[in-house]
Amino acid sequence: MKKRVVALLAALVFIASIVTAAPLLQLGPLVSYNKTVVEFDDGEEWGDINNFSFGADIRINPLKHMSIDIPATIGFGNGGAFSIAAIPTINANFPIGGIADIAIGAGTQFDFQYTGKDGDWTMNGLSLDDAGDAFSNSKLVYRLGVTFNLAFLSIGANAILPGSAGFGEGDIGGIFNPMWESTRVSVVALFNLF
Repeated sequence: MKKRVVALLAALVFIASIVTAAPLLQLGPLVSYNKTVVEFDDGEEWGDINNFSFGADIRINPLKHMSIDIPATIGFGNGGAFSIAAIPTINANFPIGGIADIAIGAGTQFDFQYTGKDGDWTMNGLSLDDAGDAFSNSKLVYRLGVTFNLAFLSIGANAILPGSAGFGEGDIGGIFNPMWESTRVSVVALFNLF
């Protein structure tokens, strides 16, 4: 009888750890609001589909307290313009109660835009002909995310804060100084694969 109780308790603990632990690989859809937090008060903007970007998020959790997050989105504008953006970050994870997870991290943003005129593409605001300058114009971004792990599905919200200056501008303080007014938010639903 005691062996059955011990085996049952061990099975329940094992199942609970599987259900509440963040898996190694997560993948799912992402929706990002393109306006900054200071522009939230305009109710009409929420109804415009052009103010949203849609894409996917890949999250790798190699360690309990570390994750690599790679959200990629595509957004559409007027006159045939559209953008493709990726914001890879490395994050420190802080599990809360076995079901929630707070992630704080940093990375950079790669923003490719097609203007719809003359087939011009830009990266981080500069022509792709100047790829070196475009890479150096990248900014440090900070990420704050909250995720709820619910069995095979995780639901999360993220805030992205860009730095004030690009890496190539020589302003060390500006690189690390976040522009709070330029914070953008996104929501994600992740399927726990492994």
